[in-house]
Amino acid sequence: MATLSVLITGFGVARDGGQADCVVFLGTVQQGGGGPWTVYRPFEAFQRLGQQLAMIFGQAVPACPPHTFDMRFPDSLEKARVDLSMWMMQLLQHPPIYQSHVFVDFVSADANVPPPGMQGPAMGGRAANVVGDLDMDEMFDSTTDDDPRELRDDDMFQFDYNTDMSGAGLDQQTLLEETQMQHNQQLQEKKKRSEKVTLEDFVMIKVIGKGSFGKVLLVRKRDTGLIYAMKVLRKENIIKRNQVEHTRTERHVLGYVRHPFIVGLNYAFQTSEKLYFVLDYCAGGELFFHLGKVQRFPEHRARFYAAEITLAIEYVHNLDVIYRDLKPENVLLDENGHIRLTDFGLSKEGIQDDFSGANSFCGTPEYLAPEILNRSGHGRAVDWWSLGALLYEMLTGLPPFYCRDRDRLFEKIRKGDLSFPKYLSPNAKDLLKKLLERDPTQRLGTGPTDAGEIKNHPFFAEIKWDALATGQLPPPWRPTFSGALDTSQFDREFTDMPVVSPDNHVRGMAMAMGRRPANGAAYGSSLTGNDPFKGFTYTEDSYLQDVLQAEEVAVCGTTTCDHK
Repeated sequence: MATLSVLITGFGVARDGGQADCVVFLGTVQQGGGGPWTVYRPFEAFQRLGQQLAMIFGQAVPACPPHTFDMRFPDSLEKARVDLSMWMMQLLQHPPIYQSHVFVDFVSADANVPPPGMQGPAMGGRAANVVGDLDMDEMFDSTTDDDPRELRDDDMFQFDYNTDMSGAGLDQQTLLEETQMQHNQQLQEKKKRSEKVTLEDFVMIKVIGKGSFGKVLLVRKRDTGLIYAMKVLRKENIIKRNQVEHTRTERHVLGYVRHPFIVGLNYAFQTSEKLYFVLDYCAGGELFFHLGKVQRFPEHRARFYAAEITLAIEYVHNLDVIYRDLKPENVLLDENGHIRLTDFGLSKEGIQDDFSGANSFCGTPEYLAPEILNRSGHGRAVDWWSLGALLYEMLTGLPPFYCRDRDRLFEKIRKGDLSFPKYLSPNAKDLLKKLLERDPTQRLGTGPTDAGEIKNHPFFAEIKWDALATGQLPPPWRPTFSGALDTSQFDREFTDMPVVSPDNHVRGMAMAMGRRPANGAAYGSSLTGNDPFKGFTYTEDSYLQDVLQAEEVAVCGTTTCDHK
């Protein structure tokens, strides 16, 4: 990746009709020898960037300078410009930060487009370059390192940047020189990291999940010391159970989704017998595990998890993806207690409609929407039904129509009465009724704002959505750890297993480190072709080059699908 520079080169005032005047700072962005471009950002945008980065990478991220300027006094604006420029250079010292999706968006969105009513600007420091044609196609190398652990030392809960995070005592020229030197080092590190990853690059530490296709292991990458979760799948089992499209779909979708409430894919590679997903390690374990320990959550805890899940689903819907497999096993908790969705094998791309676009019979039985059971076609609305089913389970301890007999379960989903315990609040009951509406055209979340309808429901009245999205709302429960390798938040059924076991003893994993009783079994689809796993390998620079061909897919696992 060519050296990136971001300097705040000026400021001006935007006047938009009757709105209050707003100070706008100009950022000049340049990569390598390419032409520079300009972005226009109000101070509040810098603050939001700092909040979002802190949510992803922790509070040790350099803090955004405080708002101390007065737009009536140019000297105070000039000081703010210098402070913001210094802050940008501090952020650029850390590859995971400047390669993160929030930083990329900040320095690229609406480039060369001044805000309405822009007056000025006053240029500070050196004169800004003339901005030519926008050239950002190769601004950032494809990377999978939106991972806070890239910033961490061996203790994954202790940050150690080995730099002066505050910038105290460094003048601008010194910081520029140090930034250039670090960028040169980063280029060499980037080249090394983009080399082919193999199993030999990881130390296997402990089993944290197991299922019908393989294991999930806690691993450490040898060269960086970073901790990951490695999902190991046996090709023979995948092919035998018609799960090829499941793995291909998950590999594809995780290659481009980037969200703080979704597990990230860091690497994917294969051997002659197995496939390997190297995923973010969520030390808090499964929601399934924690719900099983306490039977049900208090309403405030269930509300928090449902709100973060809503933001994650809203994000994938905005990418024209439906998730289709929301259940407690697929909701993980990170070390701070925030949720992370995992397992995108049943997801479907290219879906923009709430009610149509997909026809596969797929999902986990307890959470299937009626339109999937009726094979009448479905769209984004199925995810909101599943949210209702999961919220019901968090509040009561069981899914809304739970029954061990699958046929009776399906009949209850289609026609059964929805009953509520007396202890549920009126707002909780009302939300559940509207999410578990059998007619998808009447279901909450199927209006023009998608998740907006759900976020505006009185059940979520106390949720400050912007603060939630930027990590400012503390989780209702935070796991405790004795160290970086503490796996106490995982079921001992798994963690007591030996890391290495004979191939013929490998058995079952519910794809997200969880498991589901027998009535959660899957329906599969077949795939023809000589090399069903072609294109699976995924390293930091691979996914834009090796992205899988778009296909009609439907998948299954212990979740279930027949392909149409």
